[in-house]
Amino acid sequence: MKNIAVIFGGSSSEKEVSMHTGLAVIEAIKNTYNVIGIKLENDFHDLHTKLLDIDVVFNALHGGYGENGQLQEYFEKYSIKYTGSGPCSSKLAMDKHKTKLVAKENNIPVLDWAIINKGDKINVKAFSFPLIIKPNDGGSTIGLYFVDNEKDFNDLILSAFNESNSLMIEKYFKGREISVPIIDGQVLPIIEIKTSNFLYDYESKYQSSNTKYEVPAKIDSKLERIISDNALLLYNKIGCKHYSRVDFLLNNDKYYLLEINTLPGLTSTSLLPKSANQIGMSYPKLIKKIIDLAS
Repeated sequence: MKNIAVIFGGSSSEKEVSMHTGLAVIEAIKNTYNVIGIKLENDFHDLHTKLLDIDVVFNALHGGYGENGQLQEYFEKYSIKYTGSGPCSSKLAMDKHKTKLVAKENNIPVLDWAIINKGDKINVKAFSFPLIIKPNDGGSTIGLYFVDNEKDFNDLILSAFNESNSLMIEKYFKGREISVPIIDGQVLPIIEIKTSNFLYDYESKYQSSNTKYEVPAKIDSKLERIISDNALLLYNKIGCKHYSRVDFLLNNDKYYLLEINTLPGLTSTSLLPKSANQIGMSYPKLIKKIIDLAS
């Protein structure tokens, strides 16, 4: 029986979500493998000493060092097998600006955007409203704001800088939120996220009972194929491994890439498991599949 370490927690603003993912993964595989759970805090540099007899590390972290390539680099250094994408693709996917550049080069539609860094002199007149403000390197929609006037713009920029030193200012586009899960290079059924909130933010993701999910999403079949192909193209161009999730906005026949997640939420009620379930892959089977891919 394989020895699996499930790591969760971490130091990012997404650590609470990571705890849920980690505990759900442990519950799903505890009868199939010898499982140990390891809760990480601010540092991971003595982690290898706890992994001497471990066959595969299941990385249930979200955001921060768990998703930005640092931990992946560390695992590579110690020849530790782990789930998820490698160091370079993790780092690239975590940077929304660089991801958009890759998308643009490959003719995947993206909304106009600008990057501002802490300390920059910001000319509000350079922007036309409405806009979305979000951390360039964050996840779980923490620090995401809609803004439609100059006064609020300055206040919300300050607020968003609490989450990151680098912000993306993006043109606002009113559309349906759709998500394309991918496992081992296979596109799973597309999911539509229906929220009663104005934005699909942290509260609608994790705290609201009014957020509904439709899988498969009702999309014209030709357009569905195009969006799926674009998601897979981005997954391959960024060099993702094992599993990922690519998010888009869609309105009629117009669609735009939002981002790619290399370590999307993986509780039994998260988007990727919901989609896998549609093709008959139960949650425990999905987790086992990811472990097999990393083995």
